Order: sequence, then structure tokens, then C-alpha cells
Amino acid sequence: MQRFDEIEIEPGVVDDTAAPLPEANDDDAAPRMRRLFALLIDLSLFFALVLALSPLLPEPSDWRHVASLAGFVVVLSYYYFVGAWLLWGKTIGGAIFDVRVIAASDSAMSLRNATLRWAAVYLSLLTAGIGFLLAALPSRQSLPDRLSATRCIAA
Repeated sequence: MQRFDEIEIEPGVVDDTAAPLPEANDDDAAPRMRRLFALLIDLSLFFALVLALSPLLPEPSDWRHVASLAGFVVVLSYYYFVGAWLLWGKTIGGAIFDVRVIAASDSAMSLRNATLRWAAVYLSLLTAGIGFLLAALPSRQSLPDRLSATRCIAA
């Protein structure tokens, strides 16, 4: 019987021909309500995180403590959203409601586009959802979709 450190690993060939990305058409666009519910699930994760971490703030809590918690949540949300979009094309909310984010072109989503999408999500949230209301137009593209050149499709 061999030990795990005695096993020789043989080199393999990596297949660079990945599965093709879906074609851009209006038939596979994710329904608006599923997109909304996916976003609400993702936002509820961060709300729960804030509720869980807020008792750890020192007493008396002043603006610096609250700002540091908010900054932590913003930075963590960047890694969560951008990482999930780049790696899997969907977040936890997107996985639950079968909503996937892809690049509008036939190429893979870039870090720049994912970062622009994340910033546009925050901009839309700060404007009380006005950026998300653009998805009610016939093009079905919200402000994050338009600024980042991405689309939401039904997975």
C-alpha cells in the first residue's frame, strides 16, 4: 500500500475549448421578478451579516465604529458579487432563482465589467432603486446591465 506522499502525478492535457457562451437574444432574458428576488436574497445576506456583527461594536458606538462596519460590509460585498459573477456567473440569490449574469458580447466577463456592475448596483441602491427600474423598459436592461455591458439570463 502506497502512502499519499509517494504517489507520482502524471502531467495532463488541459482542454482550452470551453463550452460556448449563450447567444444574445431576448428569449432567454431572466424574468424581472426572479431578478428582483435574487437581488433581495443577496441583500438579505449582508443585512444578516450586519445584524450579526453589530453586537460586537464597542459601547458607546460612535460614527467611526458604524462607518468601519459599513466599510467592511462594502468591501466584503465587492468580493462576494464580483467573485461570484466571474467564477460562476451567479450569486447565491441567482442560484436560487436561476438567474445568471453574462457578458453582452460572446466573450467572458472581465474584471472591469464585473466591477462596473457592482458599482452600478450600489448606485442603483443609493438612488432608491431608480437604476433597477430601467429593467421595466422593453430592453429589460437595468443600470448595472447597461454600464457593465452584461445581461441577466435564465440559467
